[in-house]
Amino acid sequence: MRYAVVALFVLLLSGCVASDMSGRLDRGVGKIPVAQYSNAQTVEEIRSLRPQATIPLTIAVMPPKRWQGLAIEERKVIESWGQKLKDIGFVSALEIIPKSLIPHCDYLRDANCYLEESRVAGARLGADAILFLNDSTVTDRYVNAASILDLTIVAMWFIPAHHRDSYSIYEASLFDINNGYLYAVSEGYGESKHQEPFIYTEYDTGQKEARVKALNDLGAKLMAMAEEKMKKHSSRSMAE
Repeated sequence: MRYAVVALFVLLLSGCVASDMSGRLDRGVGKIPVAQYSNAQTVEEIRSLRPQATIPLTIAVMPPKRWQGLAIEERKVIESWGQKLKDIGFVSALEIIPKSLIPHCDYLRDANCYLEESRVAGARLGADAILFLNDSTVTDRYVNAASILDLTIVAMWFIPAHHRDSYSIYEASLFDINNGYLYAVSEGYGESKHQEPFIYTEYDTGQKEARVKALNDLGAKLMAMAEEKMKKHSSRSMAE
């Protein structure tokens, strides 16, 4: 019996340390679409692309292609970008592409189909640029030594022995709908750590919070880039 208790204690200790999730997070980033977003095929053709739209831009936002779609909290963050970008004159409108116009094909299996249907969806909304959003989100799940008390019902409800550390990377790529010219690309990072009793933990605890934080980080970076582009735009207008 004594040896069994020691073995159980060692097993618990092995689960008490958070894992390095960077590898899984990076592999998730690898699932982000890297398809060619224009019809240009060579370096020369890509370098010859020029913006077809003028500031202020009308932007259609293509949300991540995941089965549960955008959470309400994520949608609110994205919608808040529109007003901020309007205030500095970078956009005239920013609208999230509705589910009815989301491409039916998968970007991993048929990148060309996904690209074309995305650009068509943006055009139907009257946009001249499309902002592709994609995320990689992972959760590390482990327990601390107090989890041995989960053998009692009371501890399952009241002892915070279970950890859920969620990490998210959100990537944004802004392309011209007409010819695929790349205006900007950026990346935001967020994390959320929870320590709770067993009864309150779920498989994906903290993932939504991590994604929202990553979106806020991404939004701040996109805003900074937009402000920089507006400065250059103003300088060119004054020179003319």
